[in-house]
Amino acid sequence: MLLNRPRDFYAIPAGALRLTRIAPADADGVERFLFVGDATAGPITQIIPDAGAALPTKCLEIDYPFRLKIVHFNDLHGHLVHFGRGGVQPIFARMAGYFDALRRQFRSHPQRGALVLSAGDDSVGNVFDALLGYDPDSFQAHAAYRLYSAAGVDACAMGNHDLDLGVRLLAKALMTDAAFPLLTANLAGCSWLSGMYFPAALFVVKGVRVAVIGLTTPAQIAPQPDSTLHFVHPVGAVENLLPALRAISDVVIVLSHLGYSLASSSASVLAAGDRELAAALPPGAVHVIIGGHTHHALNEQGLSPHNVVNGIPIVQAGKQGEFLGEVDITVGRRWAAVTNVQLLATARLPDNDAFEQQHVQPLLKQVEPLFAEPLGVVADHRDLNSDNVRNELAAHESALCNFITDALLERCRLAGEPVDFVAIDASCIASGLPLGPLTFGDWFRVTPYADTIQLCTLSGRQLEQLLQENARRADRPDEAHIERGFLHFSRNVRYRIVPGARRCDAQAVDITVDGQPLAEQLDRTFVMACPSFTQALANPWEQTARDDLQLALNAAALPKRDTHRFVRNELLAFIRAHGGVTAESGARRDGRLVVEEIGD
Repeated sequence: MLLNRPRDFYAIPAGALRLTRIAPADADGVERFLFVGDATAGPITQIIPDAGAALPTKCLEIDYPFRLKIVHFNDLHGHLVHFGRGGVQPIFARMAGYFDALRRQFRSHPQRGALVLSAGDDSVGNVFDALLGYDPDSFQAHAAYRLYSAAGVDACAMGNHDLDLGVRLLAKALMTDAAFPLLTANLAGCSWLSGMYFPAALFVVKGVRVAVIGLTTPAQIAPQPDSTLHFVHPVGAVENLLPALRAISDVVIVLSHLGYSLASSSASVLAAGDRELAAALPPGAVHVIIGGHTHHALNEQGLSPHNVVNGIPIVQAGKQGEFLGEVDITVGRRWAAVTNVQLLATARLPDNDAFEQQHVQPLLKQVEPLFAEPLGVVADHRDLNSDNVRNELAAHESALCNFITDALLERCRLAGEPVDFVAIDASCIASGLPLGPLTFGDWFRVTPYADTIQLCTLSGRQLEQLLQENARRADRPDEAHIERGFLHFSRNVRYRIVPGARRCDAQAVDITVDGQPLAEQLDRTFVMACPSFTQALANPWEQTARDDLQLALNAAALPKRDTHRFVRNELLAFIRAHGGVTAESGARRDGRLVVEEIGD
């Protein structure tokens, strides 16, 4: 959503926000406003309404209590449909049908109203990403935003992965396909997105004033070429807004893409999660925190006491459209409270054939030719099939990882980058490959993420330490396999892992780089290329193992320069040039890594 306003509209005094109406009351009795300005610099002490307008006041004519239903979802990641063996199954069309049925049910009821909210990460990770392109010139459509707009989604929080393809492309998507506001109160500034994101929105639902504050995690934000993104601590941003917003609202909601808590293991959480936010605010300061980022399916059996922190309920609805969440807020003349929450399995919602045909099918027809592009063939190697990728990727040398690292090494050097070797871990690989003909869609499922190639500089001594710690990250046959960030290297790094009796005893030995012992190159400076999320998924394990295993060096923490080259693009270019994923193109084991059996 773009506010087409003159430049002086954004000249707002320090400590103030402008409140501008973007739509009069619609058929469902919802009037829409946006708060414009900076919520990060300090406390908001003044709300300035548009010229000739007044701030919405408490409606005394409602026959209270009023029941407000919030329908919410998060981390859809572009999973608007499900591609299965039985064909394409609807996801978002069913959600849209539910939104429509709910609104029609409440339309003539003076004491009922509804809003639909997304807690962020609405793209990146599905076939529709092909329509996004990689810059504004190659952009075709933001499928999720287009369908959200058609379904009448009221607001979205900005998610970290919504920034993966860059702020310029996000700006293009918002201008082209978003008929709703993108909310984030803790983003201090971004010129490319000026006038396209907002700290909060105000919805007046049949007279009930509902303020919605957006928040974004600073974790795992992709580097942004030609732009700066600075996220402040989310607690401070909410504290800046709350007194002013509570004064003109009956209900206050935080729409959060922070993650459930700092202790969450499913995604990196920085600064604060929803639990830490709730604990830091005054008791009951907001009526509910609607969360995302960590993919939690909370409150499946109704609101759990564990998810009420400091009097503030916290909800979250899983990932990839598996659930819709509902929050009922009952509003009285002088109070409001959450009175029910539930999760609805999307697969059990009725089909909505009209929405599917009118809105989803045109996007599918647009993306299908891209995904059907033939790229070559896939070799018959056990390391390439999905079952072995999921079970054995960090246990031994991998033909798939050899292929990826060697391909990225060639592509980096062709681009003139002074790369000595490449390292990857499981963070950039989502599945394996089917044997036989290879299409763009097949490879996309292997690398669905928007990772970029980053260059790290490290000494020979640091490389030796990295490899010694990598030996302690390898999966062992007598332990459950979890993500530990085990690295695979390109062909010019070769070594052997002696596992020892315990994980802490594991060692890397016989290390060579470019055919020379690493022990003779400890003072050499190396340039290592790696995907932008390398070892980021290992954070939960590292938190429990760092002291016992003496882990001191994480590839994710090394100083980096981002090339702004997308891993998937470079691999596709390599595959096209070499006719597929075969032994001849590098999909083979060559002995660069030898893992001895325990007890040898």
